[in-house]
Amino acid sequence: MGRPINPLHVPANDEAHDLTSTKILTRRRLGAHGVPHAPVLVRRRRTRGFVQVASSVTAERLRLNTFGHAYLGLGALLIAVLFYLAMAAQATQAPYQIAQLQDQQRKLIAEQDQLKYQEVTMQAPAQVQQQAAQSGMQRIPPSKLVPAQPVAINLEAPIGAPPTDQTPLWERALAAIVNKLGVTRDAMAATH
Repeated sequence: MGRPINPLHVPANDEAHDLTSTKILTRRRLGAHGVPHAPVLVRRRRTRGFVQVASSVTAERLRLNTFGHAYLGLGALLIAVLFYLAMAAQATQAPYQIAQLQDQQRKLIAEQDQLKYQEVTMQAPAQVQQQAAQSGMQRIPPSKLVPAQPVAINLEAPIGAPPTDQTPLWERALAAIVNKLGVTRDAMAATH
């Protein structure tokens, strides 16, 4: 009874009969460390960004430790905040400058209007007559006056009074029809 009792009657494992790969068997024979593995090639980006290159070059030159990197980061953040504040101040100042320029424009327009008014007053008839007298010119009174025409409107008639035309209604209707035909009312009145 030198053999151990196997209650399930399972034969002992033989490595040769197991379904394992040759790599696994070789690893088991050589131990955990075994043959050194081939170096794993890690693909890196071919180009690095400007910030990465600048930070690595700066770190090498200054031999910065972790606190140095933190100080550089804080400095960059401070510069960014100052740049933002300068832009915000400029954006805030722009409306004030616009309002100031608009006020200056209004003043210039008012001054221009004042100069135009002065120019017109200098060209007034009295000014022209004075300048003409200074240069030796004289004003000649008009030799012929235009006779006054009688006004066809009765200014003494009350408001809302009937029209001053006293022609009978049938003559006015006939005149309207004749006017439509092309004969004027004056030609028709001349025949009466």
